[in-house]
Amino acid sequence: MSANKTIAGWDIGGAHLKLAYVAAGQLYVRQIHCPLWRGIEELNDVLKSLVNELPETIQCHYVTMTGELVDCFDDRQQGVVAIINSFLQNMQQTVKIFSRRGLLTPDDAMADYESVASMNWMASAETVADHQRQAIFIDMGSTTTDILRIDEQGLVLQGETDFHRLVNGELVYTGIVRSCVNTLCSAVPFKEVSVPLIAENFAVTADVYRILELLPEHADLGDTMDNAPKDQLSSLKRLARMLGLDYQDFDYNELKSVAEYLMNQQKNKIKKAITSLNHAGDADKIVGAGVGTFLLQKVAQELNMSYQDFCQTVVASDIQVPVHANDCAPAVALVFYECHSD
Repeated sequence: MSANKTIAGWDIGGAHLKLAYVAAGQLYVRQIHCPLWRGIEELNDVLKSLVNELPETIQCHYVTMTGELVDCFDDRQQGVVAIINSFLQNMQQTVKIFSRRGLLTPDDAMADYESVASMNWMASAETVADHQRQAIFIDMGSTTTDILRIDEQGLVLQGETDFHRLVNGELVYTGIVRSCVNTLCSAVPFKEVSVPLIAENFAVTADVYRILELLPEHADLGDTMDNAPKDQLSSLKRLARMLGLDYQDFDYNELKSVAEYLMNQQKNKIKKAITSLNHAGDADKIVGAGVGTFLLQKVAQELNMSYQDFCQTVVASDIQVPVHANDCAPAVALVFYECHSD
């Protein structure tokens, strides 16, 4: 981070906006529910509400994004342009956009939108690579999991676009909050039989981890699938519905076992991707970020790998770090990204 420039780092997703900056030796992070799929006004409204909350010392806004993918935009180009214009309309200070070529001016970023779209993972991974010679960097968020191999302080990439990263396992579409449970497996064991999961979106992974009492309180910012409360009983009801059941108290232990089974299925997805990328076994450490770090710690233990949090890796020891800063890794990475800019 530049000694004479205070940076606000922004990560604009399809469901959440994440903000980070340093002031008076303290790292500040914010994660705000921003359902961008409803339209660009969702982002405009959030930015307008945050402008007056930012310290006057902020001189530059560094922005990365995945929100250009949401279906209110016809294509990624339209999404990238709309998000950039939202910042230009709402922020008075300098705005730069992160890309695979580094930080770009807004005009250059709009002209080269393909290098901007869905690049937040690269901002985080490059920052980790500055501090780790060899590791597997994983950011497990509410919807997706990014898995990158670092070797000799450089990224070893199989691809850069969403398509190629999906194909090679560096992008796994599974998250700790918003993934429908029927994406983890097609059937679950229940009372000594295998029950196919209903092909509906009754329950999501937030319900699984709420039942298991593992979900961080701050993690689930959106609405539930049925607009019912975010408590264990309501999650049990939603999960039972996936098995064609109405929840009964006497099914608690069996449904908790179903939740544990689903958690293990999700862990297995991640472990399979790690093993594929780390096939030689050279990396013996996971650097973890995102709201799913509690699960990544379990994965590391099961793979006999050491574990370190993202902020512990990249933030200087003289800066105070809030408890949930790892959830906002791409935004935090941009605050400390000065060494990569032109």
